[in-house]
Amino acid sequence: MHVVPTMRGVVRAQCAIKSVMVCDDPSICVRGTAQTVSLPSVLSVDVGRRLVGGDASGRTVRITAVGHGAGRLMLHGEDLDLGGVAWNVVIVEDSGGMSGAVLSQGGGFLMFGACSVADGARPGR
Repeated sequence: MHVVPTMRGVVRAQCAIKSVMVCDDPSICVRGTAQTVSLPSVLSVDVGRRLVGGDASGRTVRITAVGHGAGRLMLHGEDLDLGGVAWNVVIVEDSGGMSGAVLSQGGGFLMFGACSVADGARPGR
């Protein structure tokens, strides 16, 4: 996936998950892929509609808060349908670098990857 020079002002992006670290126990974390944690390898992020999706079933999760600061786009959400999961994603606006965390009662995982601008995803285009 080609990372564009800047993510500033983007309303839609495609974010490729390159690796994850899964921790189901305080003393054990395991490296894996998006498939390890049942996520699609590429997430579709729509800031304007406040949705994240990308899996084959068309399922989406709601973005509950959006923040900007220090050259970062910060997305926050929760999914009660999955038994109470909270998540956060930080995208570096200049490079598209992405990191995220998904937490639940029994553990969670970190994910790392890169985002690029989706076609026609800048305001006014």
